[in-house]
Order: sequence, then structure tokens, then C-alpha cells
Amino acid sequence: MSLDMFLTRMRNLVVAWAPGCLAFTWFLTREEGWHMSFLALCLLPPLGAYLGIRAHREIRPGLAWAAGALAFGPLVLVGALEAA
Repeated sequence: MSLDMFLTRMRNLVVAWAPGCLAFTWFLTREEGWHMSFLALCLLPPLGAYLGIRAHREIRPGLAWAAGALAFGPLVLVGALEAA
């Protein structure tokens, strides 16, 4: 896999995940009445999407990995809070 392909796929992945995560937040707060990580689920994925776009423009793979971590990090947070 080339660097350009990696950056493009990471950008597309985090940009597509941001609306999905916001819909997931809406579902959790409506159905479950769960407000524990509302800010993490609403702020981190759009921030990850912005960093993914920026990483593709500036050709920075480290920033692309950070964007992926910020975009998918709230899932780990939700899982940890639900398990506790």
C-alpha cells in the first residue's frame, strides 16, 4: 500500500465516521437516556475528521494515525464506561 493510498483511505474513513458517530450519540441519548460521554462522542470524531483532511493535504502519516485514534477513541470510552 502506498502512502497516498493510506492517507486517502484514512481521510475517507474518519470523515465518513463523524456523522455516524453523531447518529450513534443521538441513538444512545434517545433510547438509553445515556449522557456519560456526550462531549467525547460529539467533539472527538469531527476533530479527527479535520485532522484526517489536513493529514492528506500535508502528507503526514503520523497525523493520519492521530486522526484515526481521535475518531475511533470514543468507542473505546463508551465500551469502558458501559462495562464498569
